[in-house]
Amino acid sequence: MTGATFLYPASAHAEVEPLPPHERIYQTVNGSFTVGHREEIINRLAPLNMVGTTREALVSNIAYGQLAGPFTGTLKTGYHVGCAVNTGAGTIGVTPDLTLGATIPLGDGAPNLALGANPNPVATLNLTAGEVKEVPVAEKEIVSGAGQIVIRDFHIIVNQCTGPVAIRHYTYLFTKSPAVDDSGAVFGEPTWL
Repeated sequence: MTGATFLYPASAHAEVEPLPPHERIYQTVNGSFTVGHREEIINRLAPLNMVGTTREALVSNIAYGQLAGPFTGTLKTGYHVGCAVNTGAGTIGVTPDLTLGATIPLGDGAPNLALGANPNPVATLNLTAGEVKEVPVAEKEIVSGAGQIVIRDFHIIVNQCTGPVAIRHYTYLFTKSPAVDDSGAVFGEPTWL
């Protein structure tokens, strides 16, 4: 074929990062419990809206808890998401600049008058210090033994963030018994979006 050009859209770039597992064993007054997570994968995606202040990722992992004692537990998992600088609402407009002078003769001895307008363009952008938000993903009751939560391709989206975005996985296990309520946690490695 001569003289023809074929255009194909560029494929979206994705970057997959596997992260290491974490586990802790906690001793309590009537036994022990284990909390952990494994097989964590962060799949960074190009933002669907193609805006530099948006970040997207698909996250996957397995959170688990094990009870070794006469108690029940609640397993909770999710992500902490931190944005360095939030980009707030902005404004675009003009500010008027009116001038009065003495250049228009009004007659009969009155002073001359000059009127003028000089509009000044204005653009403002509200930047605020970033913050860390907790994004709960799932929760499971454990009655006895062990339980786990499997997360596959959970979509995290961060909008209106200028600068770096960091995420960190968490898993909490809250135990309950007639003698004592207890809790423990593990946290993943912080990484960027």
